[in-house]
Amino acid sequence: MDILQGLNQEQRAAVSAEAPHVLVVAGAGSGKTGVLVRRLAWLIERQGVSPYQIMAVTFTNKAAREMNHRLGTMLGDASARAMMLGTFHAACARILRREAARLGLSPNYLIFDTDDQLTVMKQVVADMGLDDKRYRPHALLNAISSAKNELILPADYPVRTYFDEIVARAYTQYQQTLRKNDGLDFDDLLMETARMLQADPEAVRQYRDRFQHILVDEFQDTNIAQYVILKQLAAEHRSLYVVADEDQSIYSWRGADYRNIVRLRQDFPELLEFLLEENYRSTQVILDGAQAIIAQNADRTPKHLFTEKKGGQPLTLHEAYDEQEEADFVAEETIRMLQSGHKH
Repeated sequence: MDILQGLNQEQRAAVSAEAPHVLVVAGAGSGKTGVLVRRLAWLIERQGVSPYQIMAVTFTNKAAREMNHRLGTMLGDASARAMMLGTFHAACARILRREAARLGLSPNYLIFDTDDQLTVMKQVVADMGLDDKRYRPHALLNAISSAKNELILPADYPVRTYFDEIVARAYTQYQQTLRKNDGLDFDDLLMETARMLQADPEAVRQYRDRFQHILVDEFQDTNIAQYVILKQLAAEHRSLYVVADEDQSIYSWRGADYRNIVRLRQDFPELLEFLLEENYRSTQVILDGAQAIIAQNADRTPKHLFTEKKGGQPLTLHEAYDEQEEADFVAEETIRMLQSGHKH
């Protein structure tokens, strides 16, 4: 098959780039997933890279399944299965299964899900003699999660207020409980992988040799722990290929830091950049309105999205009192349009 067939000029250049490190800044609706999948196909078919030497990561299971399906259609299921393709958490879980002994865990360690974490924290709060109405388990877990995303251990947790002191103590007991039960939570999967790659020369050498090419979707939503993992693996001239757009960062509440794009440019000065601006989803009216708003943001890559689609209805401006009223307006307007037989 012609891997580049149907791509525009910038997409073709991004897929076939020869640089060791590549940043593809992909505006909304610009076909970024297609570019990433075709880059994988390009590496395997045109450059002879073994699928076993590729790690491709994204943020949701749905996105991972879509990438896997597209790649299987292009190259066959065997190639898709041979590479490590999945979410960050799934990739780290697989690595830590192999390296569990380095962490003092068994290869069959437990992964505590959200409900499990809450159960543990409720017990920690009770054991500490705290009022769970004043020191809510959810709030403590959120603070601990933020710390883990920034690779902060319990002993290093910054204490500025009395609440911080409570968090530090709860964090210590929470981790002890997880370890007693041979377990990790979702944030531990990232933190422990990052710490292992930073501290263990043998481990980082092993995985650098394994993963010669690392590809990342939605890079703007990476947190500090994820960035450290990528930076460690891509050192010593391994290939890092990321697709990102600061304008589409949506996971700041989970520790995502769009400034990782700035860090990427600083840490990899030989980075080659491509800008995808042709939109295949919206009309120009919508694109112009969206760009007029997002242009006010700081620390973003300037871009001008355009489309070949013709037409487009004028935008409606609605000034809402707060986010609840805004959501109500959108829901009501959607219902009205559906009931009136509106097709777009």
